[in-house]
Amino acid sequence: MSRELPLGLVVVIGLLGWAIYGLFVSIRRAVHRRALPPPSLAPRQLEASQGEAFREICRRASSPGPRVVMTDYFAERGWNRADAMRVLAEPIKHKLIRVSGWRFGGYSLTRKGWSEYESKFIWAGGEGVHISSSSGGFVVANVNSPQAIAHGGYGNRANGPDIPHQQLIEALRADAHAATPDEAVRAREYADDLASAVDAQDTDRTARILARINALLSTASAAFALTRDLLHPGS
Repeated sequence: MSRELPLGLVVVIGLLGWAIYGLFVSIRRAVHRRALPPPSLAPRQLEASQGEAFREICRRASSPGPRVVMTDYFAERGWNRADAMRVLAEPIKHKLIRVSGWRFGGYSLTRKGWSEYESKFIWAGGEGVHISSSSGGFVVANVNSPQAIAHGGYGNRANGPDIPHQQLIEALRADAHAATPDEAVRAREYADDLASAVDAQDTDRTARILARINALLSTASAAFALTRDLLHPGS
């Protein structure tokens, strides 16, 4: 015959587990912050990078809970450990993501973060580009400049004509309506990323995003006719 543990013992075990986890978190934070290099991102770059990094975690995780490792993403952008911690400080503060595991670079998406991603980043229509936040979130981008210019190429060739950023963003949005669900999500997210890079006036990041768009076009369905017309070198 089974016997239930006394309530007092259950409480003690729970408090002990909470204390052990708290100690683990404190030690991990100290290890991650030890010998931090000087940060290299300017405040303007920092704000623009928050949304892009958050969306990348969402893309990799696909749902709340699973741990994703972002060290390759940080290295691709030239971020050192201090840069990465500053970029993700706001999403962590607002409990959109949490640090996961012992090694630096591991993160998990929270249910609140997934809800934020679904409601604000998987964009389903409208005009222009405007991503804002409610209380407790953070602003990603607000781009309303049709004069912004991108130099794009098709098939990783950057010899195409100069293209207004806003025109390219709108083409991605329009093509997404007829694309497969997976392609549509990627197209809308790349449009967000491009808008963020334009807002930050970050030419290197803009070039990387254009390369991702070209990679999407290389495997995408015929739905992306508008975007191909803009980026194809013969257009």
